[in-house]
Amino acid sequence: MSLADGSRRGRRSARPDSGQPGNRAATEQASLWVVRRSGQPPDARAQSEFETWYQADASHAAAYDRLARVWRSMAEVDRAALRARPARKRRAAAAALLAALALPAWLGLKGEHPLADYRSGAEVLNVALPDGSRVVLDARSALDVDFSAGRREVRLLAGRALFEPAPRTPGGAPFTVLTGQASATALGTRYTVSRHQDSTRVAVYEHSVALRCLVCADSRTLTLEAGEGADVSPAGILPDAPVRPAPPAWTRGLLVFDDVPLAEAAQRLSRYTRKHILVLGGPARAVRVSGTAQVSDPARALSLLLAQTPVRIDELPGLLVLRMDDGASGKSAKPISK
Repeated sequence: MSLADGSRRGRRSARPDSGQPGNRAATEQASLWVVRRSGQPPDARAQSEFETWYQADASHAAAYDRLARVWRSMAEVDRAALRARPARKRRAAAAALLAALALPAWLGLKGEHPLADYRSGAEVLNVALPDGSRVVLDARSALDVDFSAGRREVRLLAGRALFEPAPRTPGGAPFTVLTGQASATALGTRYTVSRHQDSTRVAVYEHSVALRCLVCADSRTLTLEAGEGADVSPAGILPDAPVRPAPPAWTRGLLVFDDVPLAEAAQRLSRYTRKHILVLGGPARAVRVSGTAQVSDPARALSLLLAQTPVRIDELPGLLVLRMDDGASGKSAKPISK
């Protein structure tokens, strides 16, 4: 039995306070040791280094024990899910899982749209365009700008953005946002454009927008007034639910959750972090949360949303794991009061 295995018995770790610098450093070091020790058995030198680090401080031991339990529980869940698949698919799924867990946190959007004029990583980006127009670019988004002679065009390559065009000068070009499915020309306005895989959504908050379908057989058009929205796809321009007067919360660095499953909240927060967010188990995924979260620190946002629930957060390299606390799987979670 290794030193760490022996000391794990009989100890129950408390919910970590990752905001403390000492605890955060111990967690980062522990996560690296967990990964290093999860493959082949360590050689004598590595084992000696680990035991020296483990015994140096109680926080080291506590952090390692906690993350080792998470790692083992993840392995059990993954093996159970993979057993039901054919052998070839099991190998492919396992390889994909290992790749996702090993993905370095700093990758972000480095490989996506590298030549875009403006692109955000895991943060909301405020952009001032050459003509004085303003853009709030959501995380995981990218755009190109074409202000050559007779043009004021912005092509949204990925994600979503809020546009506040500068006024059109006499004889000047209108401000137009393009996606693969649509063009949205400002008629003195403030509006958002969201690009999805097969469609584009436009929502207008001030004045109006001339919307045109670029993938429809008959080049359909529609003028949207303030408070209106529409989805554009090969099926046409489909009016959407009424738009609230204020621009969406994400343009102010916030997300609002109103009694939603934790799985949905984690998915929405995931675009604002370079770490993958994994919710382990049906009971944890079904926990419902409410509240307003700041997207600048998703880990802290999750901590606040989950403060009154039996779900805990553990950090591994490139990964945030959300799971039911030890012995809490049979308890009902209380939603956060707003």
